[in-house]
Amino acid sequence: MIRKREPRWQTAAERARVAAELIEEAESLTETSTIASPADVVRDGLPPPITVQLPMPPIASPNDATADPAAGPPAPPTLDDALVADPDNVALRLERGARLAADAHYTAAQLDYEHALRVEPTHGEALTGLGVVLSRRGLWSEAVPQLRRASEVEPGRAAAWYYLGEALNRLDHLSDALGAYERAVELEPRNVKALYGLGIVLDRLNRPDEATRMYRRSREAAGT
Repeated sequence: MIRKREPRWQTAAERARVAAELIEEAESLTETSTIASPADVVRDGLPPPITVQLPMPPIASPNDATADPAAGPPAPPTLDDALVADPDNVALRLERGARLAADAHYTAAQLDYEHALRVEPTHGEALTGLGVVLSRRGLWSEAVPQLRRASEVEPGRAAAWYYLGEALNRLDHLSDALGAYERAVELEPRNVKALYGLGIVLDRLNRPDEATRMYRRSREAAGT
């Protein structure tokens, strides 16, 4: 039986478009900052306090003479509360930074990551997080040193290499972007976004056959 040959994508734009649509479809199936009062949040449009599961303070006994019977149950603690008590806690800074970034409060998240790095200047997760939020703000030139440093202090962190490749590509540093994406794929061979980014850079370097292979690999990885 003669099999019908699959049509070849003729242009870089078509290859990128088809790969992006397939990845988006597959993913759809699977998947400043200061301690502000409520009035400050409303007035300045700041991100709301972030709640977190922390140990609750002991509830006063009914026989406790200092207990106020009219008082209701204590309010749940927040990450903001925890950081007021322990402002240099890197783990809490990273958690709040990640939550703020997920809600697109990039400037507030940046302040948390920067604070964490003042405490631990070579913290790989904090460097990567800072690089990502700078990228999301469009500050690609500022993001590159942070992401490059993250890949140096933790060379096995695939996310740092991927986001470094993304920032370098945006700055048209194609050879360096290619190397960063390739390293991300070495660490995580089925990293859909890194494979797709690698295809984009190869297309921009006028290497269409290699780009097509990367797009195909990204599509296959997204389908698993």
